[in-house]
Amino acid sequence: MGARGVAAVAVLLVVGVGCPGEGTGLDPFGKPLTDAVPLGPTLSGIQANIFTPICTQCHTGSAAPLGLALDAGVARQNLLGVGSEEISELLRVNPGKPDSSYIVWKIEGRDGIVGLRMPRNLPPLQADQITAIREWIANGAEAN
Repeated sequence: MGARGVAAVAVLLVVGVGCPGEGTGLDPFGKPLTDAVPLGPTLSGIQANIFTPICTQCHTGSAAPLGLALDAGVARQNLLGVGSEEISELLRVNPGKPDSSYIVWKIEGRDGIVGLRMPRNLPPLQADQITAIREWIANGAEAN
């Protein structure tokens, strides 16, 4: 390879790899922030700001723990009206009733949960994140 070829490869490597940067525009887990969908009591806000960047670190695809994949497009159907695998008397999400929705119990770390508070092995969700989930459920857990 001549000098021109080496220079072309060097340019491609620099352009392709880029600079690692200082983390601007990334969430605490190193995933890109999304300004397009603000956190709020909507499925789209919760998906973009909680389920996708945090929960899908474990709860993704066909091998998701307890069959609870929280990927975009399937999270709501895997939550809404589905019985909890851990406490059969509770639904994962009981529309209109956040206090009887097991997902709320798990993210709040309530007494009586089976296993660990979610998200497992990560910092607990922040108060505004929990509030968004509780309000989404209280409002009927719509596909909004």
